[in-house]
Amino acid sequence: MPKKQSTTGGPTARRAVGVALAAGFLTLAVAAPQPALALTAEPTATTTKSATATTPTTVTTASTATMAATVPSPVGTWSVTTQESDHPASTGTLFFYADHTLRLEAHPGPDGKPVFIGTGEWGSGFGGTLHYEFTHPLPGTRTGTAYVELDGILTSSTAFSACGLTKRVYDDGGTETVTIVMTGTKTA
Repeated sequence: MPKKQSTTGGPTARRAVGVALAAGFLTLAVAAPQPALALTAEPTATTTKSATATTPTTVTTASTATMAATVPSPVGTWSVTTQESDHPASTGTLFFYADHTLRLEAHPGPDGKPVFIGTGEWGSGFGGTLHYEFTHPLPGTRTGTAYVELDGILTSSTAFSACGLTKRVYDDGGTETVTIVMTGTKTA
């Protein structure tokens, strides 16, 4: 009895389809969403006449030369509220600098000056996403260093919210990790 032939083609055709599918999958896997575009100049108006129309039609289009990507930036001074899972909420000031460094001044003492100052780095991404890391000393009876890492989003040009983890490394050798939530309002 003769073998029934495939209707999908021979090995070469199947290999070509497999390569095409793999290439299509690869394109989908690496394609990233593009940032929103904002007009930087007035759109251009073009007047056209169609063969069936008796009056001119105006079509407004924006050329790619007059469009630029808008990228939200946290650069500036922010009033922040921080809530760690095992402490009451605290306030401070967070400075995002243009060179992607940051400074946190937190826990105002009785004299109004911050009890500790943290330093670190930040980066932003598509759609206002924000990632930042910093360290600060742990004041109090059990001293050490806190290593903080947060991911968040700029919810507007003057507000953000972020959450992450704080790993506390104590001078006595102990460690613990707690969750942290931070919200901010831009002040300058």
